[in-house]
Amino acid sequence: MSSMSYNAAAGLSGMLKAGTRHMQEYGDDGSVVLRNIDACLQLSRLMLTSSLGPQGRCKLVVNHLQKIIVTADCTAILKEVQIQHPAANLLSMTVQKQKTECGDATNFCLSFAGELLWQTALLIQKMTWKQTAPEIIAGYHHSLKLCLDEFFPKTVALTINDLYKKENLLKIIRPVWQSKQYGTEDVMASLVADACMLVYPEGSKGSFPAASVRTVPILGSGVHQSVLIEGYVATRGLETVRKSASKCKIAIFASGVEASSTEAKGTVVMKNADDLKAYNKTEELKMQEIIQGLADAGIEVIVSGGAVSDMAMHFMDKYNMLCLRISSKWELRRLCQAVGATALVRLGTPLPEEMGYAETVKQQELGDRTVTVFVNSSGESKLATIVLRAFTRTLLADLERAVDDGVQVVAQAVKDCNRTGAARLCYGGGCTEMALSVRLQQAAQKVPGLQQYAMQAFAQALWVVPRTLAENAGHKAAPTLAFLQAAHSTSITAPPDSSVSICDLGIDIDEESSTNGICGMSACGVLDLVATKQSALRLAVDVVTTILKIDQIIMSKQAGGPNPSVQ
Repeated sequence: MSSMSYNAAAGLSGMLKAGTRHMQEYGDDGSVVLRNIDACLQLSRLMLTSSLGPQGRCKLVVNHLQKIIVTADCTAILKEVQIQHPAANLLSMTVQKQKTECGDATNFCLSFAGELLWQTALLIQKMTWKQTAPEIIAGYHHSLKLCLDEFFPKTVALTINDLYKKENLLKIIRPVWQSKQYGTEDVMASLVADACMLVYPEGSKGSFPAASVRTVPILGSGVHQSVLIEGYVATRGLETVRKSASKCKIAIFASGVEASSTEAKGTVVMKNADDLKAYNKTEELKMQEIIQGLADAGIEVIVSGGAVSDMAMHFMDKYNMLCLRISSKWELRRLCQAVGATALVRLGTPLPEEMGYAETVKQQELGDRTVTVFVNSSGESKLATIVLRAFTRTLLADLERAVDDGVQVVAQAVKDCNRTGAARLCYGGGCTEMALSVRLQQAAQKVPGLQQYAMQAFAQALWVVPRTLAENAGHKAAPTLAFLQAAHSTSITAPPDSSVSICDLGIDIDEESSTNGICGMSACGVLDLVATKQSALRLAVDVVTTILKIDQIIMSKQAGGPNPSVQ
């Protein structure tokens, strides 16, 4: 009965397992809401806000495996660090979700969520509240609804109906690439656009196949030496003596090219040398029959998903064939997609519809790597490979992430075009955020009650993007934001029949000239997808309201190992 006893004086801790931590709203160590806000601010403002924009600063992260990562990518940093605080972990998971859905605006999602929590803390202290008032959450939801339904349609600067033209794709990809790898957008954005056009040709319907654009990082040379291959690139050389073939048929086997072994053990009694010769001859004749059958069918390239025996290699060289071994099943499926083949589980001659075809198969030397290139320029290829070149592995990893972001933003544009009839673009560089802030401040003045203070805090939090861009570019943030706000206020308050159109002024990241640190985003070609910004804004508000609703934290003891507090 001792296990069923309950110490009423111990309260909740008497009911929970030993080692469980419980933090409540009115504890001796302060408000749970304010402590959660402080943890999220440490994550967003002190660690990642300075990485926002093309002039953002990189972070050097050494993970638990002692691997060094140098990047300004928000998702890559959060993936490598181990976050223990539960509220900050919610913020990290939200950023990961934005990365999965849209591929871009992850740093905006994190920065805005952190700034909105900071504005909430100031509002709580100003009103001398002990906890989050329901009016704050209601005001945030009302502000989000106004931004998504009323204000965003007024900030649309360009709509693209035809996503099959390269110049239209460049308008979408270039700003995304500039925010990741500023200075290389002229070469790399064009490669990504060509790859997207290859896997999603004119007349394609449905969603964009983002997985059909792959990258192969090869150390050496410079970024401008990166190339696009209309097909597949294997990161290993050929096994046979012959190293190239043209207009060839391809057979792909999911298993190894070798003699099959029996499932049960057996004993073979050999009485003389003739028995030994006959035993080996049978296996040799069987392998020769298989390889000869492939050669008679016109197959010149054999791809194996497993081991290739020496005897099979001998007959492949005899019949002047090429052999490539790929151990990864995922890479094998990609090769099948590139050449139009079917991976066979049986070792034999494939049917005509199971064979693949390539214009050229050849082995090349790229840097210190030997690769095999499958080129299929007949227009039937559904796979594009971008061979990335750089002089450091950290830069190669950053380029891979930038290519993935560029492809994901095209997929988001195709989804937006299928849903609304056109891909909607708005001005970047803090222009859209300032326009939303000015409109929201004007709308807050018409709302009675305490919700107007929450709406003003929401509008003030939107300043985090232009302010951070100005600081990272070396401008004085206060006067730059003042000029930018005045310009947008003049544009919004202008009569509808006047000649004043949508204000395109944003932060000038290149140099501080007579324009007070601002310039026209239309002339610079800085455009962002409206759907991407809306998704980031929606996710940020959702995670903020979730964190603000938390009044108690109950953390169980970690499983396994000693108690960390005892060490």
